[in-house]
Amino acid sequence: MMSVDVNCPYCGAEIEIKHDDGYGLSESELHNQQCGACDRYFAYTTIITVSHSAYKADCLNDGQHQYEKTKTIPARYAKLRCSLCGDEKPLEG
Repeated sequence: MMSVDVNCPYCGAEIEIKHDDGYGLSESELHNQQCGACDRYFAYTTIITVSHSAYKADCLNDGQHQYEKTKTIPARYAKLRCSLCGDEKPLEG
């Protein structure tokens, strides 16, 4: 469930805008909703922001991968996954 809180432009009440069914997610459209406090309708736009976090992955620069067995059900589908870069390979044997 994804929701975002905004303030009603009429009365200032905090309003939860729910995007559970996908409504209101398009950045190219105006959307509308009714305020539960003052019963007025207001329009809103959506801005989706993407952020990234960078960290060292020495295995991508001539270092060693740090493989760990994945926790998979059923266990026979487990693989080895590097905790630094996400590289995967099958279990040996």
